[in-house]
Parts: sequence; structure tokens; C-alpha cells
Amino acid sequence: MTSNGHEPLWLNPAVVVNSAVLLCVVVAAAALLGWYSDLHWLRSIGLGDVSMKANTAVALLVCAGILLLANYGTTMLLAVPRAFLETGLVVFAVATLSQYVFGIDLGIDQLLVPATNDLELTSSPGRMAPTTAVCFLLFAAALIADHWATQRARFVSRVIAVALLLTALASILGYTYGAPVLYLGIDGVTAMALTTAVLFMALAMGAIWLRPNFGVVAILRESSFLGSFARSLLPMVIVAPLVVGAIVAAGFGTGAYGGAFAIALSALGSVIAAGTVAIVSVLILRRSDNTLYIRERALAATTNGIIITDHTKPDEPIVYVNMAFCEITGYSAAEVIGQNCRFLNDGVENQQGARSEIRYYLDTGTDGTVELRNKRKDGREFWNRLSLAPVQDHDGRITHYVGIVADVTVKREQAGNLKVALESAEEANELRQTFVRLVGHELRTPLNAALTWIRLMELDDRAETIKKGMSVVAQSIESQSRLIDDLVDVSRFTSSEIRLEPSAVDIQVLLEKTIEEVRPSVEPDLELQLVISEADYTATADPLRLQQIIRNLVSNALRYTPKGGSIFVGLDAKDGFAVLSVADTGKGLSSEEIKQVFEPFWRADANLPGLGVGLSIVSALVEAHGGTIEVISNGHGQGCKFTVRLPMDATLSGSVPLHKNKNGNEAQQEDATAEAVRGDCTG
Repeated sequence: MTSNGHEPLWLNPAVVVNSAVLLCVVVAAAALLGWYSDLHWLRSIGLGDVSMKANTAVALLVCAGILLLANYGTTMLLAVPRAFLETGLVVFAVATLSQYVFGIDLGIDQLLVPATNDLELTSSPGRMAPTTAVCFLLFAAALIADHWATQRARFVSRVIAVALLLTALASILGYTYGAPVLYLGIDGVTAMALTTAVLFMALAMGAIWLRPNFGVVAILRESSFLGSFARSLLPMVIVAPLVVGAIVAAGFGTGAYGGAFAIALSALGSVIAAGTVAIVSVLILRRSDNTLYIRERALAATTNGIIITDHTKPDEPIVYVNMAFCEITGYSAAEVIGQNCRFLNDGVENQQGARSEIRYYLDTGTDGTVELRNKRKDGREFWNRLSLAPVQDHDGRITHYVGIVADVTVKREQAGNLKVALESAEEANELRQTFVRLVGHELRTPLNAALTWIRLMELDDRAETIKKGMSVVAQSIESQSRLIDDLVDVSRFTSSEIRLEPSAVDIQVLLEKTIEEVRPSVEPDLELQLVISEADYTATADPLRLQQIIRNLVSNALRYTPKGGSIFVGLDAKDGFAVLSVADTGKGLSSEEIKQVFEPFWRADANLPGLGVGLSIVSALVEAHGGTIEVISNGHGQGCKFTVRLPMDATLSGSVPLHKNKNGNEAQQEDATAEAVRGDCTG
């Protein structure tokens, strides 16, 4: 229950119950003192001529004890003495009523103190009034029913307590308006004292406020509009009739007017009182209506979608959506009210964890946030960051769920792009480090060889030494030149475009020429075979770049094929494509290595010389010619086969963008490569 944080004292359960207990103890103790000290005025506390009986005072002290024990809890330690007192109170009240009904005297009326002064007023001196005994029974019954913590038991207890309250109030009104019949002021029968009626009213209030989270008391303590409305009306509803009655009774009692006028005046006063209550009600409702209107407009104006579902119904139907929700999803409020939120997920593949998380929040009554895909009315999907929160009623039961809908599609895309960019930056940094290490090694090796022979030639000027030294220096220079060419190609290929110089070329002639150029570098114990199927291999291509493709593939096969192995180069024509294949009996590749074989600076064997850019250059050149390349290997020790398919009727422009057939990740990879190469070449 939600109580008012600044509730008045008369609504505070502890204050009401403890005040009732304290009032009973003080007044009942004073009445007992009046009986033992023979002070008549103290028996009634100066309120009227009817005094509180001694046994009534003792019973009221018992009632105060019962109420105090009930207020402190329902543990066994407290329940046992409480039940004992309740039983004693019932027995005493029933015994008193039995004396009235059967005309007997059980000797309990003057058990504590003689009441000889009552002989003139009643035929039963010291005996409490029948209405008093009934009130004790009502109080005991209300507190006995309170032992059970069920809704039905609480309802029965509350009804009995209200009956006690009305009985006591009737007696008080009888004294106030001079109507003895209301407090049983009949000759020969003991009447209820005014002080007794006041204490019964206090006990009834204590019994009602004993369980403040139930019934009318719970409503009065709410911080809601209903609670505020009830608190505002309650004083007028109670006070207005009493004031009207007091005014009419005062005039009628003094003889200022007769009975007919008194009736008319009562009717007029009732109309005025009812009108006042109605006017105040309208003002309160108007103020609440303004507040609700402002809240409704605020909900409608928020940029986040808001959805409210009814948790009390099995299918959790939607009962409210704001305008932002309609704008995000494309549905109107009329189209979604009454539906379950699942309709937003129809045909959408969401992670099972997201749905499980939502179900957890609903089952446990907790709040939380989850991101999942939803579908708009037009079929487009969007990412929804859904924040769920339960709404409880004033008894603490969850009745609704509020969902805050935020379209985070753009944010997720930005986050994804940022992640890719960070990964690319990290990859570029790794490539930079690899580049520096490899280039440093590849530059240093031939330079060291050339420097060694130059110094040797300075010491030994024989013709044989000079000839061999110059040959080594020339080879070193050629190695440096090829290295620089490869680096330039990598930088160029990973920039905006590859420059091609297309012309009509016979691929067969070009292949044969390139193989003949490579043969001198083939080790004697390696076999290089060339097989060309008979066909027309005339195509449009860049001859220099085509030679570079062939040379790099063959050189790669020679590098990774051990002694005694063989390299097979084949050319065939199929479906308008020239199919170039280079197979070897070398070390082979694993399935994971095949995925990396075309990445810049990747090498199958780090102990072999080279930058590891040859195959990445081949891949870029093949793509620039509109072709494809694939690699097949059955694993380590099983060799490799590279197959290039080039269209023979392709129309190539002077420049072909590198990224035209690349997906986003490959483009990011190449950008990272370019940045690594350019950064180290320029920095």
C-alpha cells in the first residue's frame, strides 16, 4: 500500500491504537478509583449522572490489554494471553446478558465493590447496561476474527468493529440530543454511561485502525487522488449532520419552535450540508482533473514510446499507448489496444535470452531493461530498448506493467560501426608492426650480403672475386627493387583504385613467356610442368599485371615446395573464362590458414623470406580484372591448388575501383592495410 508520507495523526495507525489504549486505561482506572474512594463524580469523569460500573471499568481495562497485544503482533507469545483475555471478556459479557434474559443474579455485579447507591436508579445495582455487555461481545468478536490473516476474516472483523462504533455513537448522540432511548435510559434498567460510550467508540476506532492496509482505512491513507478525496470529504460528512442536528435540537429543546419547524429546519440543514459536500467534491475533482490532464499531455508529448499492459488478465492486453509509440511502430492506438505485445515480434528472430529476460521480469515483479528486435507495421524491423516497470495497487498487488519503448536502431548501427572501426584500428596497428618487422628483415638481409661482398672486394681485387661480388650486389639490388615494387603495389591496391592498362592479349603466349622467364630460378630437383588446352585465349587484360599474377603464383609454389616436389601449371578455357591453375606438392594449408592466405603480410612459414604480400596482390589484380581466385588444400603435407578464372570478353576501363566487389569487412581490412603501409612508408 502507498500511504501518505505526511499523513495527519488521526490517520497514523500507531497513534490511533495507542491513544485508544491509553484513554481506556486512564478513564477506567479513574472510574475504579472513584468507586473505591466513593467519589461519584470520578466514576463518570463529570460527564452526566450515569456512572461507569466497576465491573465495566475492569472489562474496559481488559479490552485495552487485548488491543495492545493485538497491536504488537500475532506471535504465539502474544496470541496465547490475548486469547485468554478475549475468552474471559466473552464469558463475562455472556454472563451479564444471561442475568438480564433469565432474571437471575450470578453475584458478579458487586464482586469488586458494593453499589448500594444504585438501588434508587436500577433494580440491579453494580450491573453494567445490556448495551454495554453487547458492546463487549462485539469488541471480543472483532478481535477474535482478527486472529486470521485472510481477507474474509479481516472483513468480518471490520464489520463487527463498525457495528460497535455505531452502537457507541448512538449512545453519545442520545446524551447529546437528549434522547435517552438511544443509551437505554429506561426506568429500572442500567443505562450505558457517556464515558463508557466514548471509550467503546475509541476501542472501535482502535480495532478498525489495527489493520490499516485493508478497507476504508487503506483508502484514507492512500497518497492517491481517491485517498485525498476521501480525507477531504470525511470531516464534512461526519461533522455537517452533527452540527445540523445540534442546532435543531437546541432550538426545539428551548421551545423556540415546534416539531414541524424542527423537521423543516433539519431538511434545510441537510440540503445545505449536502450542497457543501457536493461543491467541495466538484472543486476537488476539478483540481484532480487538471492534474490528470497535465500528466496525460506529458505522456503524449514524450519522445519515448509508452505502453501499459493489464497484468491482472492472462494475456497481458495493452490498455494504453502514447503518440510516440504509434510513431515508432506505425500502428494506431485502436490497432494495438487489447492485443498482447507479442504481435510486435511476429516473424522476428530474437535471441532467446531477450524473451526469457522479459518473462523473468513479469514473473518476479521486478523492473529491468532489455533490447530486442521488433517489427513496424510496414514490416521494417527496429531495435527496441524496452524498460519494464511494475505498477502496484494500494494493497501491493501488481496490476499493470509500464514499458518505455526507445528506438535504438541507429545507436546500435553506430555502435557496430564503431566496433568495426576499433577492430580495424587494432588490426592496422598489428599490420604496421608486422610491416616494420618484415620490411626491416627483408631490407637488411640483401643489404648485409651486398655490404659484405663490397668490403671483401676492397680487400681482394681479383677478377673472380670482383665478378662474384658484383653478381651478389646485383641480386641484392634486384631483390630490393622487387621488394619496393611489392610495397608500392600493396599501397596502390589498398587505396582508392588500381590502375590498369588494358589491351588485347593472348593469355597462352603470355603464360608461356612468363614460365620461361621463371624456369632459370627453378631448383634442379624441382619439376615445373606446363599444360595448356587447345583454345583461343585472346582476352582484354593488362599484360604486365597478368604476368605479375602468374609470376607470383608460380613463385609462391616454388617457395613452399620441398626438394623432389613438382609444380603443375595449367590453362584451360571454360564458359568464356580463361582458367589458370597452379598446383604444387608442397606443405599445404589447413582450413584456418586458407581463410588467411590472401591477407597482407600473412605467411605460411615465417622462416622463409618474403613479405607475405604476393598472394594479396594476386587477389587484388584478379578482382580488378573481373575474375575470381580460389585455393584448395587437403591439409598439411597435401599441397595446394590455386585456380584463377578470368573473363576473356571483359571490358576494362583505365582504372578499376578496388572495393567494387568487396563487402564491408573486407573493405575495412584493406583500408587498415593501406593505412599501415602508407603510415610506415611516410612516417
